[in-house]
Amino acid sequence: MKISVEDRQGLFKSLKVEVEGDIVRSALDEVYNYLKQNAEVEGFRRGKAPLWVIKAKFKEYIQEEVGKKVANATLAGAIQESGLKPVADIYLESVHLEEPSQRLSYSVSFEVPPEFELENLEGLEVKIGKVEFSDELVKRRIEEIREEHAIWEPVEREAREGDLVVVDYRVEETESGEHTEGETSGVIGTKTFREEIERELVGKKEGDSFVLEDLTLYDTEGKPAGKARVEITIKSIKEKVLPELNDDFAKELGLGETWAEAEEKIREEVRASIENMKKAMIADAVAIKLVQMHQFDVPQTLLQRELSHLVERRVRELSQWGIDPKYLDYKAIAQELTPQAVFNIKLRFILDKYAVQKNIEVSTEELQQRIEGLAQAYERTPEEMREFLQRENLLPVLEEDIKREKALEDIVSKAVVKETEEKKEEKDENT
Repeated sequence: MKISVEDRQGLFKSLKVEVEGDIVRSALDEVYNYLKQNAEVEGFRRGKAPLWVIKAKFKEYIQEEVGKKVANATLAGAIQESGLKPVADIYLESVHLEEPSQRLSYSVSFEVPPEFELENLEGLEVKIGKVEFSDELVKRRIEEIREEHAIWEPVEREAREGDLVVVDYRVEETESGEHTEGETSGVIGTKTFREEIERELVGKKEGDSFVLEDLTLYDTEGKPAGKARVEITIKSIKEKVLPELNDDFAKELGLGETWAEAEEKIREEVRASIENMKKAMIADAVAIKLVQMHQFDVPQTLLQRELSHLVERRVRELSQWGIDPKYLDYKAIAQELTPQAVFNIKLRFILDKYAVQKNIEVSTEELQQRIEGLAQAYERTPEEMREFLQRENLLPVLEEDIKREKALEDIVSKAVVKETEEKKEEKDENT
């Protein structure tokens, strides 16, 4: 087996593999036998066509299938011999078969990890806002609770940013003429509607309608997928109403009979959560500092995979609001989430390198503890969860995640943390 490596754009590499002898002969025989038994050739009954006819009629198919079989059998060894490490998908680009000499060459392309030097992370200095109990934190937590229990009440006025708008829609695709219709809803200003639709919604009242011609549709990857005529009719406009801080709200929360009792319990909850809040802030600050310190390109295949994951998660969240995901602006969502996807991938590479440098490993007990935690979360037995993870080949992924967590914890434990007072904006003397 001969291999050669060629640099491509960015982090892509091309690997050419040349193979000859028994492995090619075996793949040829397997493909020929299959075609002799199953190929339909005009003028011959199935299974009766001569081999020379089959070779002529299915030349391209034979080359492709033999190439796939030989690649499946030899690629792992070729990659190992090359010293390269694919980070994601491997693409079979070309196959060249020389049948008489039983020689075959194929080329694959894939991306490799970025090369970068790990900076000295001992005693990493990070800054966080001073974390101490205050009435402001209590107020902030109370407002979060109010937001969690907010209700949407109908209003008779023009729609504006922040309103929940319920609409009937009819979408007719330009090329096919197919149409779909239904009801959906979204909050103006949160990108739950297309930007073009949001602009039209602002200022409209219940019962108003409008039409958008030649609106570009996008698939789940944000790529254009045709044009459509969209008709929108506003069914209702609702504004967010926060609950009042009274005894009834305290009883609804299960925090006592009076709001005074509820507020005191919230105060104690905030006081108890200060330490965890501080730990989370430090971990976030360290992660941001790590990414800022290391400059390198991320593999585009990994970026698309991570971005798809983030977009899918956002779409699930929006779907829970009753929003029809088919007509979301996936392109805008993807653009918004791209910086987060890049950040996530860079952080993983940094933590992976640190884990290798520090010989961080995952014990059997740590892995089992994580499996038990997942089993509890998904209401399965630990045995069922382990079987699922093994079947889906996710145990190595889970192990890598734990390694990264341990790596980040190790860096955080050695970090020098400075708490800074938040600067209050100076008021203009003339105001």
